[in-house]
Amino acid sequence: MDIYKLIMNTKDYYKELGVPRNALKSEIKSAYRLLAKRYHPDTGGSNEKFLAIQLAWETLSDPQKKIIYDKNLLFQENTESQRYEDWSLEIKNNSNYSTNKDNDIKNWIINTYQPLNRLITQVIKPLNEEIKKLSADPYDDELMENFCKYISESQKKINKVSEVYKSRIVPSSISSLGLDLYHCYSQVEDALDQLDRYTQGYVDNYLFDGKEMMKEAKRIQTKMAINKKNISF
Repeated sequence: MDIYKLIMNTKDYYKELGVPRNALKSEIKSAYRLLAKRYHPDTGGSNEKFLAIQLAWETLSDPQKKIIYDKNLLFQENTESQRYEDWSLEIKNNSNYSTNKDNDIKNWIINTYQPLNRLITQVIKPLNEEIKKLSADPYDDELMENFCKYISESQKKINKVSEVYKSRIVPSSISSLGLDLYHCYSQVEDALDQLDRYTQGYVDNYLFDGKEMMKEAKRIQTKMAINKKNISF
């Protein structure tokens, strides 16, 4: 990403969470929890606002990401605002603005949504079969090793999903689809964590919770597929 794009893409996450630049992590966390509860889609909140809050928290709660973000934000503030305003005005007045908007949606679906959704499927789809194999004898070293391998490889895939997702901007007109994708891979991420805990102590509750979280992720996938059909570009 070149410097100009970086300038345009840097949002003020501190303002998003309503905290000062020198806020402690505990203060940032408290603000995030309050806003997440207020704007959660399940309680009638805004999908776009909730997504912005999630991204702000994930950036400011990670020490390394926060350092990089703060430098980018400072660079943006020290850059002449007129350049951005002229660029924005030019785009809005351009007869191709609508086409550019459609292309943004198309590119995001093709280059972000579709490949990430495929990776998620590669994790969800084999789960029942992997559990079935393990159930033959959970205490068999070879069977458990194979199950652990499935978890490890799946975690790598979901880490890749998370990394790519956070590096791409979701077009505002399809923010609900972007939010669903975030929820989907987050469910899978949590499910893998529960399954990994099961392998460490054979506590059935972890196995059950992991399976239920995967089911929820699958439900979100179905919802995304339906919503995607209604998107035109």
